[in-house]
Amino acid sequence: MPGQETCAPPVIVTLPAQINAATAEQAAGQISAAFTPGVTVVIADLTATACCDRSAIRHLLRAHRKATVRGGQVRFAIRPGGPLHRITEFAGTHPLLAVYPTLQHAIKADYPRHPAIARRPGGHQHLIAI
Repeated sequence: MPGQETCAPPVIVTLPAQINAATAEQAAGQISAAFTPGVTVVIADLTATACCDRSAIRHLLRAHRKATVRGGQVRFAIRPGGPLHRITEFAGTHPLLAVYPTLQHAIKADYPRHPAIARRPGGHQHLIAI
């Protein structure tokens, strides 16, 4: 409708099997870069990530904080019981961190509710990181 903004569907950033100090900043940068105009939700797909060091976790959480400050949301798709349990444990103590057990759960979650933004159902963009 004219005069109303629409909310873009979530953008998926698929992260590699290993994120370490050398690749962490690039991965977080790709999450941040996915917040193009109109995009309010980016899904960091970590379901295939088998190795993630502390530096990588810090960078991912920094990308999350940066998005939150700008009114966006990063949803983390992390396999339960997988190697990224530190992020999942942190989510238990941080109510704003959105962690989902599968990519499908992260996609199906409600879009953020902003009174001035009309939601547009369906579809999503998909980016492959690194």
